[in-house]
Order: sequence, then structure tokens, then C-alpha cells
Amino acid sequence: MALWRGRRENSFDPDQLRIEGAPRGRLARRIRGHLRRLEPIAMLTPRWSAPQSFLEDVALDLAVGEPEIGCRTVSFRPLMGRSTAEARNFLLRVLGELGGDMGYGVPMVVDRRGFMTAAGMMLDAAQEDSDYPVALLAHGAEHVPVEILEDLVEVWSRYVEDVGSARRFTMLLAGSVDTPGLAVDGATRIDLADFGEHEAAESLIVHIGQVDAQQIERAARFSGGVPAIVQALGTAGLGGLSSPEAYLRAMGPLGEEIRGAVLNAMAMPHAAERLHDLFGGEPRVEEPELDRPLLMSGILRRVRKVGPPQVALRSPAIAAAAG
Repeated sequence: MALWRGRRENSFDPDQLRIEGAPRGRLARRIRGHLRRLEPIAMLTPRWSAPQSFLEDVALDLAVGEPEIGCRTVSFRPLMGRSTAEARNFLLRVLGELGGDMGYGVPMVVDRRGFMTAAGMMLDAAQEDSDYPVALLAHGAEHVPVEILEDLVEVWSRYVEDVGSARRFTMLLAGSVDTPGLAVDGATRIDLADFGEHEAAESLIVHIGQVDAQQIERAARFSGGVPAIVQALGTAGLGGLSSPEAYLRAMGPLGEEIRGAVLNAMAMPHAAERLHDLFGGEPRVEEPELDRPLLMSGILRRVRKVGPPQVALRSPAIAAAAG
């Protein structure tokens, strides 16, 4: 009887519901595990998924945990509109900050051959001279010319072939577009998840402090867990906000951006009928040809269900923007 009572009292951890309701937290733990094993990651970051703050949190956890991993988090967004030569030299400066000291400054290159040679030297320096393993966490890869990403992946492959299991460097490449340039050899493919409802509520509380619980709950549900929406509502505050229209106005430029994305999507052939079918919030079986542009635009998300793949509207804010 004593054993039976012990099992009954200890069979369920009340915190488990909160943990299971935190998909972004689960994903962060999974990514930290891969990076601690120095395994590369190719991550798809849907629109409005706020990858920078996510990766900065991952980097901090890796820096203070065991084993210690030194991380360099970088955004490739500054490369938007830059020339190929500028992009190559930007990448070399990033690689030069990974901990290796070659005894001279980062070289300037003008062509593909020079970039690949210099990048290989940077990885060799990081391998030999860094005091601890290092990881490059880079997002915004859609702003880097595809041929440069492919060259970086080729340099990585040569580095892995040379050092084998003794490697002390890894990288995570993240982008909002699934391009061949993200195809790092041996990389784990991961989609960056949105917040769960509990995570969204906790993030809102961090931004605005303790307010009425029902206000927090309504705002978290309206956001759908989309990180950029959660951040915009947290920055605006929830005082006096209760209707979808009020939430959208409070979101400022982001609300207008979502409205524009919905209007553009509804102008695509057959997309308006598909979206109206999804505005009710219920998942539908994925139609790849029709749903792919809507997934890439950030309007839809895939959902885990038994049976064939399904999609759903990513946030009630999107339906409100269409109205």
C-alpha cells in the first residue's frame, strides 16, 4: 500500500503540462543538444518568427552550460542589396571573430577562389587556437547570395573531412527561404516553432508586468504565438485593448505588414477561397501546390496531426487583418 501511494503521488509532475505546452522551449533544448555535440543545423525561420532573440537565448545557455560552447550570433540582414564582393568579405570578418588568431588581419578577397581559401584558413584557425568549441549561429541567410552560401558549405565539408570527429567548430544557418545554400552536409533540418499559448502569455507578462489574467489570455490567443505579434502587443501594452481591430492598431507597422501580406496572398489564384476555408481556425489537409506560397509568406503553418500533413491559419491576427 505504501508503494502504491507513492506511485499515485509521484506519477504526474504538475509542471509537465507547462513544459509540454512550450514548443519553442522544447526546440531550444533540442538545438542545444545538437550544438553541444558540434552537429550542424539548417533552420527554416518563418516570417515574423523573431529568430535573433531565439538564437541569442540559445547562445547564452550554451555559454553558461556544460560543456561550454562559445557562440557568435550574427544577422545577415545587413547584406540586403550589397554586392557579392561585399558579402564575401562580410562573411570572412564573421569567421575571423570565432576565436582563431592567424597572426594577421582578416584578408580582403575579390573572387570565389580567394574567399574559399581564406574561409578555410579561418576555420583552421578556429580549430587550432580557440580555447573551447565554437559555434556560428547565423540568421537571415536569405540575404546572402546563394552561390556564396554554397561556397561556405563546401568549405565546411572540406573542414569536416580534414578534422573528422576532432572538430571544434560547428554552425547553424537559418533563413526564411528554404534554399540549396542551407544544405549543410550532415545538418539537422529544423523549423523554428512559434510560442505555445503559455509561452506567449509569459512573454507578454515579461514585457508589461502582471495585469488582468483575462487580458493576457485574450492577447496570447489573438497572437497565435507568433513571436513578432507577441512582442508588438507587449510593447504597446494591453490597457483598453479588447477587440481584434484594437489589437491590430496597437501593433502599428506590424499590423499593416500583416494586412498587406494577407491582401497580397488573397490576390493569388485560388488562394482567397483557400484562406476563407481556413479563417475558421480548423486545420485542413495540406495541398502542397496551393499552400506552399501561403506557408512561405508566414500566413499558414503546418500542424502535427495523425494522418496526412495538415495546415492551419498561423494566427487569429491574420483572419482579423483580412476583415
